[in-house]
Amino acid sequence: MKYYFVLFFITSWVYSTAQQNLQPWWISDIDNYKTLDSAYLKVSYKLTYVKDTTESNVKYTDLEVLLIGKHTSKYFSQQYAEYNEYIKALLKLHKEAVPGPPLGILAMEIFKDFNNNKLTVTDLRTQLRQSFLYKEDFPQITWIILDENKTISSYPCRKATTTFRGRKYEAWFTTKIPINNGPWKFGGLPGLILQISDTQNNYVFECTGIESLRIKEPIKFYNLEYKELKREDYNQLLKRFHKNTIPYFKALQITSWDRYTHKERTFEQIPFNPIEKN
Repeated sequence: MKYYFVLFFITSWVYSTAQQNLQPWWISDIDNYKTLDSAYLKVSYKLTYVKDTTESNVKYTDLEVLLIGKHTSKYFSQQYAEYNEYIKALLKLHKEAVPGPPLGILAMEIFKDFNNNKLTVTDLRTQLRQSFLYKEDFPQITWIILDENKTISSYPCRKATTTFRGRKYEAWFTTKIPINNGPWKFGGLPGLILQISDTQNNYVFECTGIESLRIKEPIKFYNLEYKELKREDYNQLLKRFHKNTIPYFKALQITSWDRYTHKERTFEQIPFNPIEKN
């Protein structure tokens, strides 16, 4: 477990931040944004996932939100947004040493443009030390709807299965909320997806709450300096990074220092279990 990149965040760059009195690089400038739409519905999910398939009993969680507007929806980590705001508040108080991000949180945001059937995915700033963006058409997901039912969050749901980008999934959706949407990139069913997991339970999304917004919430797109790639190139970059981090950081002219020994750190291979296998 010592080689996980999150531990690298905490052990290396907290020390660097305290010494240089700089804003931590994993914090995003969320004060500069444009509003794409206004959300009338807020759906909360808990994501439970496995980073290392050789230790499948070790699971991580992130609390995430789907904001749904008339023209656009946004899926993002509520935990990362709250953590980001917390650290920025500490910095305004001139706090030098700040806590690293909690284990498990993801800084990915997924926007669905209903008018043009387009997805925009942004990596705000995580292990890659840069902000990335890619676009793609709405995925064509072929679902098989089964005659199985259960209740989730007081909503009657029906089961559906599919295979998508290398994983087999089981989903539960409700026609009581006839919205073609769900967590992450999922959609394409005649109702909102309240629960979905791959058959190995490496990625499990569970609805924890549904709220009709009396006061509509803005759907924000942060104006960061994104490096735009194709989806396939972005995923290959992640794969190469996890295989060996040293060449990646050297290419960015980044040196990491251990906070305790004050010596340059080296890294073993970081486990990689992406939600998209292809």
